[in-house]
Amino acid sequence: MTKPTNTDEPLPDSMTPGKVCRGRVQSVTDYGAFIDLDGVTGFVTVPNITWERIDHPSQALQTGEEITAVVLSVDPERHQSSLSIKDLQPDPFITFARYNFGAILTGAVTKTSPVGIFVRLERSIVGFLPTSEVPQGQIFVIGDEITVKVASISIKDRQVILSLNR
Repeated sequence: MTKPTNTDEPLPDSMTPGKVCRGRVQSVTDYGAFIDLDGVTGFVTVPNITWERIDHPSQALQTGEEITAVVLSVDPERHQSSLSIKDLQPDPFITFARYNFGAILTGAVTKTSPVGIFVRLERSIVGFLPTSEVPQGQIFVIGDEITVKVASISIKDRQVILSLNR
């Protein structure tokens, strides 16, 4: 059970930006999760839960689960802190970029559009194959397995550009 928040008491020293803390998931909502940090309420927004794309926070967090997070910001008046679980996890995009630039990979088509095709290369990595790279008349549908070359990676834009040319 969560301890009631006492806004008259000062926040613990562990509640300063940059500090790592442990807590328990109180509740999961459409926009994030409330975390009990020994009487102080913390909140993790969806983008700060995991590096992976999720449709709902309940795909990554369960009520009652113990988590470790880093404090992003603190609101002493509301006795709340903003947290990130993701910041304590390795970024799979950086790992992908380090080992796969120029690689020939096989992936599944996840989406098609007039400007190109999106291909899932790894669990959390989707690359983009521009229409200009696809031979005229060749059609891909969602679920097709295709072999592509990683032509370009932008860390800043978190973008992987693919090519069919080997």
